[in-house]
Formats: sequence, C-alpha cells, structure tokens
Amino acid sequence: MVFLIYNPAANSGKAGRLWERVKDLLEKYRIEYKIAFTKRPGHAIELSKKAFEEGYREIVAFGGDGTVNEVVNGVFLGGFNLGEVTFGWIPFGSGKDWARTTGVPLGIEEAIKTLKEGKVFVQDLGITEYETSSREIKKRAFVNVAGLFFDGFVTYRTNLLRRKNRVSYFSRIFSSIIKYKPPAARIQIDGRVWKKKIFSMNVGICKYNGGGMNQLPHAVPDDGLLAVTVINDIGKLRILANLYRVFNGTLLEHPGVEGYQAKRVVVEFQKSEPVELDGESFWTKKVTFSIVPKALKVLVKK
Repeated sequence: MVFLIYNPAANSGKAGRLWERVKDLLEKYRIEYKIAFTKRPGHAIELSKKAFEEGYREIVAFGGDGTVNEVVNGVFLGGFNLGEVTFGWIPFGSGKDWARTTGVPLGIEEAIKTLKEGKVFVQDLGITEYETSSREIKKRAFVNVAGLFFDGFVTYRTNLLRRKNRVSYFSRIFSSIIKYKPPAARIQIDGRVWKKKIFSMNVGICKYNGGGMNQLPHAVPDDGLLAVTVINDIGKLRILANLYRVFNGTLLEHPGVEGYQAKRVVVEFQKSEPVELDGESFWTKKVTFSIVPKALKVLVKK
C-alpha cells in the first residue's frame, strides 16, 4: 500500500487540476494507495511523519523538489529509520531536478508506472545544520542540491513570487545578477579553509538544480561524498558570458570555478544570508553540510 502525499499547489496550482488523471493512472496500474493532500508549506513533513507512524513503508510525493524534500524530512526529522522506507516521486514542479540524476521518469504516467514496475536505487543523504537568528541550531536533510551566495539569493527572490516557473526563475537570475553583491565568507571543505569573496556555491548529492542547470557535473549520488562547486567573484560580465556552462556540463572547465568532493562543508557568513535546500530557502550566518552514505531508498525506472 502506497501513501501518496499530493501537493495541489505544485507548478503554480496546476497539480490540483490533475488529480482525476492521476487517480485514473493509479487504478490503471493497480496501485493501492492512501491519499493525503497538502494544505500549506511544511504540511508534507507532518503527513510523512504520520504515514510512517501508521505503518506505511512506501511513501510517494506528487509535486516539485520542495515536496520531495518535505516528505523525506517527515521521516528524518521524526527520528525514524530511513532504511525502512522506500520513497517514490511523481515529478510535477518547475524543476524536477532530483529526477534528472536518479532516473525517476519526468512524465506523470511513466513515474506512476515506476511505482509498480521500478527498481530500488539507494543514494546518499545530505544533512544540513544551521544557526537561526535566535542562535538555535536546526537540522534538515536534503536529497539533491543546496545553493549558497548568488544561488541562495536568486532562489529566495524567486520563492517570493506567487507564480513560479522556469521563465520566472531565469528572469530572476538576470535581474539578480545586477543586484547581487558577493559577500566575503569563511569556507571550510574538509580540512581546507579559505576566507574570500564568492559569487556562487553549490553543495550536493546530485547534479542538477534550478530547472536543469548542471552545476555539480562531478556529483555521484551514491559515492558517499558531497560534490562542491565554487564560482569565485570573477565579475558580472564574465559570469554572463559563461552562463551557458551551467547547462552543458563544462562549468568546472572555467579557471574561475573550483570543484571539490568532501565529507563536510562549513560556510560562515559575515551576516545572515539566504541558503536554498532542494529549492526551499532559509537565512543563516553559519551552515554545515555533511553526508550519510547510502541512506535513501528511491524507486527509479528499470
């Protein structure tokens, strides 16, 4: 029996109008399910936690990357054993980025079919610890990519929009490049430490974020290491001239870009800055990333 957590607000509310089609496809492939609809941001965390407590061990998200993040965190933050759960995803958001690396089909029918006929892929899980403005330490898991500096800034500005899609995201990228001023920060990647200005930075398990941008081409989702890409403060004109590299996988070939693999990454800002985690934003002065190898079971296409 599948516990399906359905986000009707996904893709600017288009998901809500698709439920009857999804229902028909679940019946077509003879998938037994219990459905729960999210009503607000963060609700999928509560629903996923409840699903585990009620004995469900196959939990499926319908929605975007943020919905998946919440569904996984319902089990993780509940203190339950992630190894007991197999997660599924029917991607329906503006990004679908996690699916691009793991092998979850991007189409609705193929993704639903995978719930019945797919195989289990076991990937690593990212863990984030960050300090709030009240100096409280919070923890959250991530399944795909975290973004800092410019990446965190543009995601925060995009999340303020009432309607979010790829067009709005990329329009925010160009307007944000004009507005953004790279701050200095202290970066620790395993034993190496730098203090410098950085334009953008990504830390992740998988390769893609931002609706198909390949900012972590060296990421391997089950190698037990975080992939890190650092774009130094090389000037806005050079950033714009090389923007194509985030799509064709050549980002690390630019001399102003550095790539690393690590077990632990710590970033300390001079003041509170936005950080994005699987497309969701929070503000912090200090954030730590670590990894739990082969912790997450995911249904993917055979």
